[in-house]
Amino acid sequence: MSAHSYNFYFRILLVSILVALMGLSPIAHLAEENLVNVNQLIAEGDYLQASRSLARAALYFPWRTDLNLQAGRLAFQAGEPKAAIQYLERPGTRSNLSFDDMLMLGEAYNQAGDPYMAEAIWHHLAEVNGTSQVYQHLLDLHLQREDYPAVLEQLINLLRLNPSDIQRYYEIGALYAATDPLKALPYLVQAAQIDTHHAVQARSLHDKIRTANLFDDPAYIYLIAGRELANSGNWEMGAVAFQNAIDLKPDYADAWAFLGEARGQLAVEETGEVSTAGLYELDRALKADPDSVLANTFMGIYWERVGDYQKAETFLERAIDLNPEDPYLYSELGSILAKGSDLPEAQSAYETSIQLAQQEPLFYRLLAEFALQHQIQIRELALPAARQAIHLKPDEAASLDLMAQVMLELQDYHSAERFAEKALQVDSSFSPAYLHLGTAYLYLAKPDLARQWLSQAQEVDPDSWVGSQAQRMLDYYFP
Repeated sequence: MSAHSYNFYFRILLVSILVALMGLSPIAHLAEENLVNVNQLIAEGDYLQASRSLARAALYFPWRTDLNLQAGRLAFQAGEPKAAIQYLERPGTRSNLSFDDMLMLGEAYNQAGDPYMAEAIWHHLAEVNGTSQVYQHLLDLHLQREDYPAVLEQLINLLRLNPSDIQRYYEIGALYAATDPLKALPYLVQAAQIDTHHAVQARSLHDKIRTANLFDDPAYIYLIAGRELANSGNWEMGAVAFQNAIDLKPDYADAWAFLGEARGQLAVEETGEVSTAGLYELDRALKADPDSVLANTFMGIYWERVGDYQKAETFLERAIDLNPEDPYLYSELGSILAKGSDLPEAQSAYETSIQLAQQEPLFYRLLAEFALQHQIQIRELALPAARQAIHLKPDEAASLDLMAQVMLELQDYHSAERFAEKALQVDSSFSPAYLHLGTAYLYLAKPDLARQWLSQAQEVDPDSWVGSQAQRMLDYYFP
């Protein structure tokens, strides 16, 4: 290289150094530009671009770990967990994360599909400083995995931190009922005493487990606990209990039958659609004991659910042959026959269930609902059945609201209004009564009251048929 060329490149190098020292470097300007843009991007709600600008600036200023930190927070807020992880895990940044930032980093890993890294982070935080947020994150993670012993551990941690969180007693009791029933008892006692929302369920579950324990058969205890959980609508925990019963007694036909029904119920809950879920378990139940009333009943209900009413009828009739004094079997057969359009035989089945349980309002209601649904003999059949249900138990919201429906069909709208109001006085959470009260006011030409009660029906139970029907009526009558 000539002396002249050497001097030329040397002068360029000196100029570059001077420019850098004076803050005139193109790189410095680009970094500054990224930082200047951040506030504007945040003001516009563009958190993702703001995070990228900060991350780019941080590359020029590697000692500014606060830039990586803010970039990670904004990326997470923008719904980009992988970007958040990238920024927060940059050299020198993670060691400067606060407790809340580490909590967020764990959630970013979880959302990015790496729950084991999330769990490791949260477990470390729990060891350092177990807070309700940490335990809740771990609880949610273990629920996703259906790791129920770990779920129990976190529920107990949460209860220890906040003993006044009364709902936790029932949650722990229900989970123990499915996994280790006798350990559930003290928690269910507490729930029955202090949790008004779950008191009845807790007391019933407690008593059933204690009674089942007298038979000294662990599989039977699981079966009874699972059945009680299923009766309260908790099919998920019910399924766990039934599986535990089967693990102890592999040929337990009734446990297989209950597990099959639980699988079918859970499939409908999860997808909203009927599937073949539960058929394998029901087949196992019938192979274990062809004369199991439960197995035949649930197999009938399975075929009813999938729409094969002829098969459903066959299994229900078999169950009735095995146990001819059970009114519930006749009411279920009535439902199947009605769906198969054999209304006279369906009516006969419902009437038989009433003859077998003449003091039980439920079966009178089922007969009245059958008549209402198929629009047959409203005055001759539905009305006297609804009256008898109320006579047997005057303060039952379901019976009072049923009478309101009968009155609507008979065009006695003032009586419909009166019975719907009584139903709500008995139980303000009974959502169908809001719907029928609103309907009565429509026919009574009181649109303001109709809108008020239909709106309440939609608000009280938005995810059920009641909420959907109320919304349709509001859209139609009050567009």
